[in-house]
Amino acid sequence: MKTFSGPEIKKFREFVISPYFNKNKNVIRLNDVLLKFHPDFDAKSFTEENIYSEVFGKGKFEYFKIKNISSDLYNLGLEYLKLKPNPSTFFMNDYNLMVQLRKRKLFNLHKKLVRSMEENFRNTEVKDSPFLYSNYLLTAESQLVDLFEEPSSITGILSEFESFFEFLIYHLLQFYNLMIHIGKENNVKIDIKMMDEVVSYLEKGPVSKHPTTVSYQYLILLKTKEKEEYYFTLKEHYFNHFSEMDASAAYRAHMYLFGYCADMYNFKGDRRFVIECYELYKHSYLNNRVTSGELLYPDFVNFIKVFVRAGDTALARKFIIDFTEKLPEDQLDNCVNFSNAYIAHSEGDLNKALACISKVCFPLAILKVQVKIMQVQLNYELGFYEETRSLIDSFRKTLLKEAVISEDYKNSILNFMKLTINLINIKQETSRKIQEFEIHKLTETINKTQSNHFGVKFWLEDRIESFNQ
Repeated sequence: MKTFSGPEIKKFREFVISPYFNKNKNVIRLNDVLLKFHPDFDAKSFTEENIYSEVFGKGKFEYFKIKNISSDLYNLGLEYLKLKPNPSTFFMNDYNLMVQLRKRKLFNLHKKLVRSMEENFRNTEVKDSPFLYSNYLLTAESQLVDLFEEPSSITGILSEFESFFEFLIYHLLQFYNLMIHIGKENNVKIDIKMMDEVVSYLEKGPVSKHPTTVSYQYLILLKTKEKEEYYFTLKEHYFNHFSEMDASAAYRAHMYLFGYCADMYNFKGDRRFVIECYELYKHSYLNNRVTSGELLYPDFVNFIKVFVRAGDTALARKFIIDFTEKLPEDQLDNCVNFSNAYIAHSEGDLNKALACISKVCFPLAILKVQVKIMQVQLNYELGFYEETRSLIDSFRKTLLKEAVISEDYKNSILNFMKLTINLINIKQETSRKIQEFEIHKLTETINKTQSNHFGVKFWLEDRIESFNQ
């Protein structure tokens, strides 16, 4: 009952007093007594003894007597929740009515309701999973209408097949996406039935007109084939059909698109995907799809990094204003200081950036690493070379102990620290000839060995470029 809103608790009372659902007057009295304590149920007078006396009057307290009617009221609460509509059952009442009309051979009323619902379905903008299932049920009823009027017609059965196929292919591709994702995230091999056959079928072209199904199709192709063309096809489809996709499907498409961009950024060091990431995140922000639920503070940080990397510090600042209040209180200062440091660093205000980043102490290891990387970069850029060496020495020791950081990430960051030491040595080299030789050698090393986790390769390349200016 704590979960019931004001309007819900009133509706629940109407439910409890209805003789169709409950004929026990003591249960009604119990509910009315409990309503006085809604929604917190934490008053000092909220005791079993006090409630018992209000329900049954003065007399000896009988535990089982109050327990029995409490149990009855609890079960009524469950029955009440069963009858509350939710997105997956919005059509069920109408569907049940259709079936009853058909079974009672009230064919004119059955046809009228079917045609009315078909019109409603045509005007539905977001055709999500519950819609597809409901549409299949409706089409099956419509097929029966056609069959009654023209027994030899095959139009109805073809429509029923098409609607069932749309429902089936939607959920099949949804599961394939999920299974591929689980396998990759957990580094386990999953036996996904008919995988090769399905991928071969998907490669032939669009398998549906349903926007979410098509997004699942190109997500699977992108994950299994890893071809750039599938990324850009999916991105175009996502932007063009975003308003027709349900929120969870759109969020999932964005997540996988960004995942591909992140891989191209982190592992391939492809600078084009700085803008690709930016366009995806900006689209989500401007369309109120920053998150599918609560805003997690690592996601907040990601938005800032993506906007700033693309040079849009104005949008980053606006994002901070719009979403700071949605951050968990214990991480608010960390997120704001990290964001301000990231912005100041990009704008060349190195002292401000260093002051802000020194205040950040994230609990997550992956964010701790990013804080340390920025501290190393800022100290180097400010010319604090001995401080940079000292930071790298302590950073290396703590990084090696981090069990939750993958070996790929560790190796990339360790190599970044090693190359930063090389940069310092070059800076402090007095011989121009030796310096030029070391720059050339370092450039080759960066190109061959350094991945771009957290943008470290780009940073190293930019530092090398500064030697030539």
